Amino acid sequence: MYAHKDGIKLRKLHKGDLHSLLKLKEESWWGTHSTLIVNIEDQLKWYECISHNQLYMIAENSDNKPIGIACYTEIDWFGRSLNISGSIYKEFRKMNAVKCSFSCGLDFAFEVLNMQRVGAEVLETHSAAQHLEIGHLGLKVEGRRRKSVYKSGKYYDSIMLGILREEWEDHDRVKKHKGCCNVNFDHEKAQSCINRFNRVMSGEIGDK
Repeated sequence: MYAHKDGIKLRKLHKGDLHSLLKLKEESWWGTHSTLIVNIEDQLKWYECISHNQLYMIAENSDNKPIGIACYTEIDWFGRSLNISGSIYKEFRKMNAVKCSFSCGLDFAFEVLNMQRVGAEVLETHSAAQHLEIGHLGLKVEGRRRKSVYKSGKYYDSIMLGILREEWEDHDRVKKHKGCCNVNFDHEKAQSCINRFNRVMSGEIGDK
């Protein structure tokens, strides 16, 4: 369980989430790249085929109620890079909840998965997602895949985004949390303990 200072928690996907995720897929069709119509059997096959370079985390609010999913794909554990995407249930798509959830998803990639680079894609038509990922999270536009996404008889461009660890660390949103967005850790307290330990050890060495 990863607990974010913005009030969102992440836990790993389990089989019991599949029915709920089927509903989420139906709600999120407009903003996603896949247009396949699926059923619960398809969901189960997908779940059983999740590979070592994919990770799916369920986002929960302070009431421990699932509000969405964070998807980490094409994970390069050696090169420390991945692609991130996510979706929020329709009933929770209020701006503050969406911002906090997506912040949590990105911060988990750097703080827990120890990534050096995180990539993402957003449709050219999806202005709300562009505002969120570029404006709020600080991802940079890195390119454009022309006419790569098919929706209802037309093709649209996909905007390629990315953010590096040093850019994430330097973002005002992360600095506000003093460089650590995880509720369960505090870098300042850790440094205080290190300094205290070093003073004690220096004293013991000096006594000898």
